[in-house]
This record gives sequence, structure tokens and C-alpha cells, in this order.
Amino acid sequence: MTAVQLPPLLLASGSRYKKAQLARLGLPFDAQAADVDETPVADLSPRDNALRLAADKAQALAPAFPEHLIIGADQVLAFENKILHKPGTPARTLAQLQQLRGKRHRLHTAVYLLCSARDWRQSFCVDADLTFYADLSDAWLTAMIAEDATTDCVGGYKYERRGIALMEKVETSDPNAIVGLPLLELTARLRAWGYFAG
Repeated sequence: MTAVQLPPLLLASGSRYKKAQLARLGLPFDAQAADVDETPVADLSPRDNALRLAADKAQALAPAFPEHLIIGADQVLAFENKILHKPGTPARTLAQLQQLRGKRHRLHTAVYLLCSARDWRQSFCVDADLTFYADLSDAWLTAMIAEDATTDCVGGYKYERRGIALMEKVETSDPNAIVGLPLLELTARLRAWGYFAG
């Protein structure tokens, strides 16, 4: 199988963070946001909700892009058996960070790969357990929120920026997953389909 025969890549997201991550692989791709209902399903676990959302995003674009390999991805943050959402405002972001201070939360980052024309369907999820320092001051958190503009981020922080300074401990097989795309596993899947061949 040669590179020209491979399905073109389509990232099912309008996220600038995910686009920047995927660009690191050096493969050409297009990106388009998928319009899906992101309301969690109550009887699904946080991890299964992440997998469902990733699949929904890829499947939403599949009818219009049957020849593409669509990359759907989503994250769900679980804390004390509850799902936390993108906070949206500085005040809610601060409240969320205060809640996480000194405690551990788990981030589920799911990916669904779909090419309808080739009947390619794969999904995977990479988890990250993150523990914040307990002595983070409100003043420091408020400054971080303003400087990093984190109101649109799951958890209220950007791991790739000052958010790393929140972390006392990070346990994951792929730190890239914290930002939005598990690049190690994604690369392995794409390699298996020939995307990095010769």
C-alpha cells in the first residue's frame, strides 16, 4: 500500500490544541468540527462517555467524508465519581481548580478512528491520573487562569503551559493525552495502516 492510496486524514474537531498536536506528526490533514450533543449519558462511566463522544464525532462526519480516515477525539475528566466540564468563566475555572487542589483526578482521552469506505473502525482510550499540589494559592491560580486563558479547557488548566506547575504527580502512558490527543497510540495505529511507510 503506497501513501497515495491511503485515505486522507480528517480531524473531527475545531480545537486549535488538537490541530497543533496532530500537526506534530507531519502528516497532511484537514479539520472540521463535528456537531454532537456532548451531554454525558448518566448510566455510562466517565471513560465510556469519552469513548462515546469520540465515536459520535467521527460518525457525525462520516456520511460527508466516507473516503477519509476520520479522527474523533474527546476528553472526560472524572473527580470523585463526577464528570467535570469546561468551566467557561474565570470564576467557575477558579472554583474548579480550588476543588482539585491537593487531590487526584482522572482524565480519560478517547479516540475513534473511522474510514467508512474501507470499513476501518478502531477506538482506544488513554487515562491520566493527575494530582495537584495542596498549597496552590488563589492568587496564583487566578493569575494562571488569566495568563493561560484556561476557561475553555477541561479541568481549567493547560498542561502544556503553566498547568504543569499545578502537578505534584502525573501517572499516564502518554502525557500528550492530557492536552487532547494520545499521540503515541495514535501514531502506532496510523503506522499499522501504512501512514509512516517509506
